[in-house]
Parts: sequence; C-alpha cells; structure tokens
Amino acid sequence: MALTNAQYNQIMHVYDVRRMKDALHLEARKKDAYQKLPELKALEASVRAEAGRTLQLMREGQKGELRNLKDHIRAIGEEKKELLVRNGFPADYLEMQYTCPDCQDTGFIGGEKCHCFKKMQMQFIYQQSHLGRIVRTQNFDHFDLTRFDDRELIDGAGGKTNRQYMAEVRNLLLDWTQNFDERHGNVILMGNPGTGKTFLINCVAKALMDSYHSVIYFTSTDLFDSFSRALRHDVEEQEETEDAILNCDLLVIDDLGTEMNNSYTTSRLFYVLNQRMVLHKSVMISTNLNFRAMQDRYSDRIVSRIMAEYDYIPLYGVDQRLR
Repeated sequence: MALTNAQYNQIMHVYDVRRMKDALHLEARKKDAYQKLPELKALEASVRAEAGRTLQLMREGQKGELRNLKDHIRAIGEEKKELLVRNGFPADYLEMQYTCPDCQDTGFIGGEKCHCFKKMQMQFIYQQSHLGRIVRTQNFDHFDLTRFDDRELIDGAGGKTNRQYMAEVRNLLLDWTQNFDERHGNVILMGNPGTGKTFLINCVAKALMDSYHSVIYFTSTDLFDSFSRALRHDVEEQEETEDAILNCDLLVIDDLGTEMNNSYTTSRLFYVLNQRMVLHKSVMISTNLNFRAMQDRYSDRIVSRIMAEYDYIPLYGVDQRLR
C-alpha cells in the first residue's frame, strides 16, 4: 500500500475540489461569452439539438445519416471556435479547463495513477512522515563511509573494521529497500548513541518514500504521545491516528527505551508490534538498549516478538556526533 486510507482520502478530496472548480470556471466563462456574443448561445443550442438526434439515428441504425449529422456537429463546433477567436477569445474558451489535462482531474489514466497523483502522493507521504527536511541530507547518497574507522578490527563484526562493517550494513539496508515489496520484514538497530542508527533509519525512509511507500517516523516518546493526544480528541482523530500507525508501509520507532516506562506504554507498544505483525506490515526500531536491558524494561512477550520477528543489526564504534 502506498498510502494510508486517510492520506488517500485527502488526495481524492483535492481532486473533488478541483473538478468542482473546473465546472464553476466553465460556467463563468460561458456566461461571459454568451453575454458578449449572443449568437454563440444559438450555436450551442443547435449543437445540443443535433446531439439529441444522434441517439435516435443510432437506435434506427441509420449509419449514413449518423455520419452526416456528426460532420454537421463538427462544423458547428468549428464555427463556434472561429467566432470566439474573431472576438478575442481563445478557441477552447468554452471547453473544460483542467488543472491536469492528462487525467482530467480524476487522478487516474486507464486505471493507473496519473503523474499528478504521484506528485501529490509524494508530498503527502513526506509531510506525514515528519522527515521531509532531514532526509534531504540524510540518505544513501550522502552516506559517508570515511567517517567510520578503518584501522582497527572491531569485536563481533567478523574480523572487519567499522568502515567495512558499515559498508555491509548500508548495502544490506539498501537491498532491503529495493526489494521491500517482496521481503517486507522488520529490522532492529542496536548500538550506543552516535553509532549511526538514526542516520540509517533516515536513509531507509528516504529510499522507500521515493518509491511511493508510506513511512511514518516517531521517536518512541512521540509515538505514545500521539496515542494520548488522539484519546483527548474525537473518535475520528483517534481512528486516523491508529490507521496511520498500523497501516503505513513502514513504521519507524526511533530511540526505543527513552520514553516514560509504565503499563500504558508497554501495552501500547505490544499492541502496535502485534497488530503490524498480524497485518504483515514492517517496523524498523532503533534503540540504545541491548536485549537484556529490554527484558528488564518491557514484558517478555514484547522482547520475544522482537527476537523472533526482527532482523537484528548491531552497530559499533565511537559517537560520530562528537567527531
């Protein structure tokens, strides 16, 4: 799914408004033209009368007469255009003027999304993700491996330097995004502060959003705050919040473990992880905690879900933000 239900409905509402404005503008142009060129209205009436006859000829199967009638209607149409042009109007002044002529402001061409729909879709996805500005610089194209040490081998990385290891992680996540529709799956990044977890998350988010996937990013604190805020508002807002969190293509939970820990956050976290697993929706988590610390903080069923269902990627090295 490229959009949540709420996002899709918002975009389709934009097209509804566009078509309504298209019709209102056409009526205004007709009123203007008829007032200045009374003979134009007579030609329009003639076209409508002749068009009514086409249905009768079609039913009667009079193909020759039908061809003649259509030629006559086209001739009247040309006469209208000539009249408009002679009096300083564009030839198409009395035709519907669309914001997007390709799809005629429906958003679709032959059942496929129009380029204007895709452009709007991308704008909505970036806006909803909370990542629009930051991913301009934090993406795979700006992934600078030279920031990572290439002198010493690191423990737990299979005899690699941190630079060699991070190159593998980058390629692994890039491949995951490129094959996202087939693989889905979940990822958890674990490591000390400043080892590149959030940067990698933003790289993945940018790549997926550029391929028209919906990505919702939350810090762990913001995730639970969003549920709390929705509960204080109407049912519709609660449903929209839950729909976005549960049905987006990728839900990102950054800095898991920094939120206030209580029974509410624990129950909400289990609900989100479990429901997205049931719906076969992907989650990407970053945390400074290791699995033992997670077991101390959260319920066993949350940790067991993550250990069983998530690809674990540890990150190493010094805090890059201090370099």
